[in-house]
Amino acid sequence: MQKRQKPGPPTLYKEFPLSPAFPLWVCRGVPEADGGSAHGTLVERHSGLEIGYCHEGEGVVSVAGRVFLFGARSIVVVPPMVPHGTWGPEGLGSTWSYLLADPVRLLGGLGKNADLLDPTRFSGPKCPSVFAGAEHPEIERLLTDILEEDERKNRLHEEAIRGYLLALLVALNRIAGPAPRKADTPARPGAVERIIPALRHIQCEYARKISADGLAKTCGMGKSSFRQTFSQVMGKGPYEYLTEYRIAIACLELREARKTVEAVAWDNGFPTVSCFLRKFRDIMHMTPSQWAKQR
Repeated sequence: MQKRQKPGPPTLYKEFPLSPAFPLWVCRGVPEADGGSAHGTLVERHSGLEIGYCHEGEGVVSVAGRVFLFGARSIVVVPPMVPHGTWGPEGLGSTWSYLLADPVRLLGGLGKNADLLDPTRFSGPKCPSVFAGAEHPEIERLLTDILEEDERKNRLHEEAIRGYLLALLVALNRIAGPAPRKADTPARPGAVERIIPALRHIQCEYARKISADGLAKTCGMGKSSFRQTFSQVMGKGPYEYLTEYRIAIACLELREARKTVEAVAWDNGFPTVSCFLRKFRDIMHMTPSQWAKQR
């Protein structure tokens, strides 16, 4: 078992260079080390649309304040400039392939519907960020076709990738539906950077007692200003984010079936078992025992 490490500085990508001629970048077979206590220190955001494909492993991914479980064959869709990060259990790594693209520049002459090429559509409470390949085989097939075309680089591979990506965006837009774009006040420039210490603290110390005052202090901000900035960036308050993060980690532990429900509750920062049961039902819409049996 890994020893608890002192978390290093968070990694934050503001920009990622994409070729003007073909603004799409692919990276295949990226190993993510087992998480332990330090893996959650990685918080990223990119200037393009990022789509990741998990080949093996499992864990938790946070996208714009929403927390999801991922496993093998999971597809993760992250709109531009949205903060996101992953956490994996100790002793269990994961392997990913990623593509980063600018759909407007890449497909500008192919799609007549402007919304189709707008990657910011893939955000908000009604649009999932994580898709299971078994439940969405069309999305999985199109994504893996893009990865294979980029790897083989056969004749006309760029044209093939454009076609597959357009079809992938169509499939994602159908799931996103006609929901209006988020009308909340946009976060100020630099707001993400200001709350990164709080996100890192939550991801590393979620099992301990955490207060809004303490999180504000880690960011060098006043409590009121911190709450407002956190809500603008993440789309929810710090306590709601912390609770959802704890529940997601609890789901992983319940799936392993190595602990009792009581131990899972206490080991993930819930003051009482009844509090854990109530929050679990609110978020997962079933009891922990039902979820473990279903999974």
